[in-house]
Amino acid sequence: MASEIKKEVKALQEEYRIIGREEELESSLTAISAGKNILLEGPVGVGKTVIAVAIAKHFGRPFYRVDGDERYTEHKLTGWFDPATVISKGYSWETFIPGPLTQAMIDGAFLFINELNRMPEGTQNVLLPAMDEKQIILSKIDLVKAKEGFSIIATQNPEEFVGTSRLSEALKDRFVLIKLDYQSEDEERKIVHKETGCNDNTSIEIAVKIMRTTREDPDIRRGASIRGAIDIVDIVRCSAGSSTLNPEIWTKAAIMALSTKMELQDRATQSMKDIIQRIVTSILKEYSEGSGGRSSSRGKDSDTDGGKIDHIDALTLSKNVPRLKDAIKRGDIPKALFIIQDSPQSIYEILCKEGLFETMLQATEHSELRWSAAQLLLTLQTAKLDPMHKRIARKVLNRTIMRMAAQIAGRGVVPTERVEVPFEPGLEDFNVEKTLENKLGKDFLDHQDIVSIKKCQKKSAVSLMLDTSNSMQQEKIAIAAIAVGVLSHKLRGDPYSVITFNKHADLLKPIGNRPDIEGLIDKILDLQPGGVTDIKEALEKGLEELEKLDVPEKLGILITDGWVTKGGNPLPVAGKYPRLHVIQVPFTISGDSNMCKNLSKAGRGRYSYVQNFQDLPRAIMNILR
Repeated sequence: MASEIKKEVKALQEEYRIIGREEELESSLTAISAGKNILLEGPVGVGKTVIAVAIAKHFGRPFYRVDGDERYTEHKLTGWFDPATVISKGYSWETFIPGPLTQAMIDGAFLFINELNRMPEGTQNVLLPAMDEKQIILSKIDLVKAKEGFSIIATQNPEEFVGTSRLSEALKDRFVLIKLDYQSEDEERKIVHKETGCNDNTSIEIAVKIMRTTREDPDIRRGASIRGAIDIVDIVRCSAGSSTLNPEIWTKAAIMALSTKMELQDRATQSMKDIIQRIVTSILKEYSEGSGGRSSSRGKDSDTDGGKIDHIDALTLSKNVPRLKDAIKRGDIPKALFIIQDSPQSIYEILCKEGLFETMLQATEHSELRWSAAQLLLTLQTAKLDPMHKRIARKVLNRTIMRMAAQIAGRGVVPTERVEVPFEPGLEDFNVEKTLENKLGKDFLDHQDIVSIKKCQKKSAVSLMLDTSNSMQQEKIAIAAIAVGVLSHKLRGDPYSVITFNKHADLLKPIGNRPDIEGLIDKILDLQPGGVTDIKEALEKGLEELEKLDVPEKLGILITDGWVTKGGNPLPVAGKYPRLHVIQVPFTISGDSNMCKNLSKAGRGRYSYVQNFQDLPRAIMNILR
């Protein structure tokens, strides 16, 4: 059986011109042959769709494609009734328009869902009975049972990507997971050669190096996919007509090709154009010096005399460096953290000199133990690192916190409300009475007369107030950053403000400002907590932010230990909130649970207490459900 699948993999590679991906293709074929539904996960441009289409065509079944987004409703997936014909003929198969899920079940076909985790959770949940029991119930008409051969192939971007949500545990449980990452440099060169037909190896090498460097640059949040290198090669060939190292041609081509495929850090100090120009100039310099793209800096670093490191515990370092290398190689992040904490500060110099620092960060990024990874990265924030390495470590820490926040936030249910809207395709429910009123006096029903009912996310505005008055360990600051990240993810599209307070209240994010999760997390990580507490001023500032907007639901979330040491009585201000929830956290021994309970009572909100500070993000999730 295994040898047969390997033959099929080779056949697929040849027929669909797929470079590499042997393991992923083999896993996909095995899973489908075993009757499983598969979920392909990976960043943009790694070939998820190519593999999905190749697998579906290989089995010779019909193929229905769905591209997920937040507006994709349950009825677009299952099908809907045409309101005009329902009014004249009633609910029946004749008036029903099947959606791709229903059609795939009827035909015994593949349903390919591209970017599944961009769909609303309610739409995702429609898949559960189809995957479990091979059937769905269509309201008002019939039960649909899947014909043999029905299967689902889905893709998703990693959780930290903007616009994605976390799949529910129930839905994930019905899939087998196949992960795809960026391919090796050699395979990416072969892909560029295949897609461009270019036989100039140097041009391909340069384009691929430029593209891969964008994934590592600390000023870039999201680097380019393989399409970036393909576009660069095509543009350079059309511009130069032959092989060239002309910086103007390469820079122009790279700016054109990459500007739409990259996303900068919000705190980047250079423009997109300047960053691309810097990367291109650096790589062309290597080639013009005849290094063939291989930098000689590593050799120079290796020759550097260790005598520059003064006052170090040589015995501890000689013991810990090999242990650290082994831990990083095996991806044992907790052990790496323990070894670093047990070592002299000078170990960071050795890490950077031996190229181990970057390897450690890569291991951290791919670790499933995200909290251990965050702890290691937090340790690096206080280390004696040069500014460049510190920036890179902060970037990875920020990304790790965003992943953790996305993971927690994705589990919640977004509050919805039913609103009446003009007719649009895909909406099944409509107000029959109002529709008939609109038809009175007319010979026929026009679509403009139909009053549809649509599920919409309930609009709300939130002021989050975070007490930083008492001495918090750096670990607690990171948890606070995760909590703020959870709030940002859950209120995507809704206005919110973030206020931190000790002796004064500081507005980190005004309620009217565009959300910037990464920038907000950075501000939280940069906090210097300590001092006295003025809860009243914080509540006043939070209320002031809420009053700037006219939305159906307004609420405040106060996170504090309840110890008032400055300012007046906060209870009258709490009573002015439409709703004020209070989360009491054990910042210090001197908390006041009565004050926290009284504040939530005055604000007609919920009081909750978290014994463990790490439960804070979950407590925010419970409030926002």
